[in-house]
Amino acid sequence: MAPHSSLRAPALKVDPITPVEKMGRNETCWCGSGQKYKKCHLDREHQDPVNIFEAEGKLFAMLREGYCSHPDQENSPCSSKIIKAHTIQKSGGIAEIAEAGHVLTVKPTMKGMIESQGQPNPRKVGVKNASVFPGFCNRHDTELFKPIEGKTLTLGKDTAFLFSYRAISYERFAKEVQLRGVPIQREGDRGLPFQWQAMIQKYLHLHEAGVRIGLRDAEQWKKEFDDLLIQGSLDLFHYLAVRFDCVLPVVACGAFHPEFDASGAELQQLGRESKDYEHMSVNVTTFGGQTIVVFGWVGTNVGPASAFVDSFESIPDERKADVLVRLLFLQTENVYLRPSWWEALDELRRVAYRKLLMSGTPTRMRSASEYMDDGVSVITADVVESVRG
Repeated sequence: MAPHSSLRAPALKVDPITPVEKMGRNETCWCGSGQKYKKCHLDREHQDPVNIFEAEGKLFAMLREGYCSHPDQENSPCSSKIIKAHTIQKSGGIAEIAEAGHVLTVKPTMKGMIESQGQPNPRKVGVKNASVFPGFCNRHDTELFKPIEGKTLTLGKDTAFLFSYRAISYERFAKEVQLRGVPIQREGDRGLPFQWQAMIQKYLHLHEAGVRIGLRDAEQWKKEFDDLLIQGSLDLFHYLAVRFDCVLPVVACGAFHPEFDASGAELQQLGRESKDYEHMSVNVTTFGGQTIVVFGWVGTNVGPASAFVDSFESIPDERKADVLVRLLFLQTENVYLRPSWWEALDELRRVAYRKLLMSGTPTRMRSASEYMDDGVSVITADVVESVRG
C-alpha cells in the first residue's frame, strides 16, 4: 500500500537550494535523521558513494527476518520453523499466470527506481519467491489457511475472512520492514552534491512519515482481525467476493484505505494523523480455472468500505476486470502479472499503469480521476458469481 497521498510531514530545516555552511557540528542534522550534523551530513558530498547492490542486500536481509503473526501463541504454540509464507497460494494462484516458472512483480528495486527515474517496469521473479513473506510459522500457516489452499473454493464469510486475515498480516509485516529500511535508504546520497542530498532526504522524510502512519494503521487493523480470529465470531467482518469466468492475468494480495470509490467520489480524506480511517483488504487469486477477488473489512456495513464495494458492484460485469486491474496498480505493490500479457500491452497503457503505481507516494499526489473507469479494455472477462455478506 502506498503512503498517504495527502500527508503533511514536519518541514526539514532546509530546502533543496539552501546552503548549510552555518549549521553547527553538534546541531541536529537538517535531514531529519535525529543525529548530530557532524555524524550525519557533514561533508557528505565527499564521502564514498553507497553501493546500491549492497544497500539493497541489507533490505532483502530484513525481509528474511520473520516471526509468526498468529495472535494466540499461548494456547496455540508455534512450530519451530518460520517459513516463507505465500500471500497468494503458489499452486493454483501464482502458478496459473506463470510462464516458464516466472511471473512479473511490480515491486521496484532501488536500482530500478534510479535507472528509470521513478518509473520502473515490472520485473521477472521466480514462482517460488513470488508473494512470500516470513510471517507465519509452518504450523499456523498450514492449519490456519488450509480452507483456502485447495483446488476448489466456496465463496463465503469464513473463506473471505481467511483471505483478508492473510492480507492484513502481510501489510503489517511489509510496513515494519519499510520503516526499518529507511536508515539504509538515507545513506544513498553519499558522494552527491548538496542539492541532490536535500531532494533525496526530502523524499525520504515524507516517505518515512507516511510509512509510520501506515504501520500504525496496519497494527490497528491486525488487532481487529486478531480479536475476531480468537473469538471465533465474524459478526463485524464484511466482504464481497466475485468470481470471473476465466483466469485473469493478475493476482494480488494487500490492504488499503478506500479514499475514492470506483466512480471517483471521495469516501474519506486522508492525511490527518489523529483520525481513524476505514480500511479494506483485497485478494485476487484463482481456483478451478477461474479468478476470484475478495474484498474484506472489519467494522460496520456502512461507511467508506461499504460505499467502495457498492461502487464496484455497480460497475457493469463486463467492465469489472478492467476496473479491478486499475485498482490493484493504484493500491498495492504486492501484484503479480502474466509476462506475455504485460508485453502485449501498448506502450501508452504500460506508461499509464506505471503512473498508477506511483500514485499516492511523495512523488505523485493521488487524484479522484485515477479511480474512474477510462473505458479501455485490456481484459475480456465476465462475472459468474457474486457473494456479499
